[in-house]
Amino acid sequence: MTVVVVLGGSFAGLQVALELSGRVEVVLVDPRDYWEFTPSIHTALCGDRDPSQLLTPLDGFLAKVKFVQAAATRVGEKSVFLSNGQEVGFDFLVVATGCSYPEPVRAIEPTREKRLAALDAARARLRNKKVVVVGGGAVGVEVAGELGSNCILATNARELVPDCPEATRTKALSTLLAMGVRVVLECRVAEGEEGKCELRTKDGVVETIEGVECLWCFGGKPNASFMPPELLDARGFVKIDEGSRRCTPTIYAVGDVAAKPDAQRLASYAHLEGEYVAHHILSSSSSEGGNNNTAPYAPPPRFVALSFGPTNGAFVYDATPLPIPGRAIPYLKALIERWFIRLLPMPYAILKLLPGDPKARAWAKKQHKSTPAVAVATT
Repeated sequence: MTVVVVLGGSFAGLQVALELSGRVEVVLVDPRDYWEFTPSIHTALCGDRDPSQLLTPLDGFLAKVKFVQAAATRVGEKSVFLSNGQEVGFDFLVVATGCSYPEPVRAIEPTREKRLAALDAARARLRNKKVVVVGGGAVGVEVAGELGSNCILATNARELVPDCPEATRTKALSTLLAMGVRVVLECRVAEGEEGKCELRTKDGVVETIEGVECLWCFGGKPNASFMPPELLDARGFVKIDEGSRRCTPTIYAVGDVAAKPDAQRLASYAHLEGEYVAHHILSSSSSEGGNNNTAPYAPPPRFVALSFGPTNGAFVYDATPLPIPGRAIPYLKALIERWFIRLLPMPYAILKLLPGDPKARAWAKKQHKSTPAVAVATT
């Protein structure tokens, strides 16, 4: 039977494992024993949400999938070496290890119990301090919206959520200001001694703030150090053929670890890429001579649901802000959360047919600064 090893048990990796479960032999490898719904973690970190609702144990989560709690240390031609000393052979390898972000926004704890304890400790620290949220993207804006007047939102960009339409950028700023959030644009943040940080504006003005906690909510380092260097781009992401999501004829990369437009580093795209790659693998493994008739991957329109606090937000379809009342966005996000946590189908085959904004697609292409993918067979 065909053996598929999936590295990473989050949106993309779990979707691959779900689609392949019972059809091929699947080995899921992850250093954590739980899956965290990270897009909602700010509601637990900065709000009153019970974090246990966002952490799902991986063991037994998927039927007919072997789970190994370990991290990949090296990838060979037909096997992957793990931190527990195991060497696992594969016919196909799917790299879905995502990116690392600063604590406590992203989980690094190996067990669910330790992660819950870490979140409780972080909540206790944030509860009694002024918080400096660093980063004006979607994560920073949502965290600031949850904290309200108890925080300062600092970013080196000229606008908040710069990858969203102008109307959404304007609404994000005005809503946060109305909530009492202090927003500082075009500045750099340096964390000093415990409880201190410096804000340096583009004009060179330096402001020292004491008695604060910094939350770093930007960027992400790809978890791909175990991959052969020649398969990584200049930023450390795994190079892929955009049409097949393949890195080599037997290795795929999906989700945030893949070299792709930054605008596509969303949970929805990870889910869709996982579904596509699973079907691509099934086609390759069942066809004679490895011929694959699966149509090339076509990114569906970009959906972004942003919350600006518990009672407001915005929804964007490609480059178009949809006229959905802001107060409805938190309920929409709750529905999306329940859908994704249960790994319900989207599905890719339908969403790729939806009309999109050509300008938004062109913009996304311009954000793709990674090097060309490794040449792979077209079959």
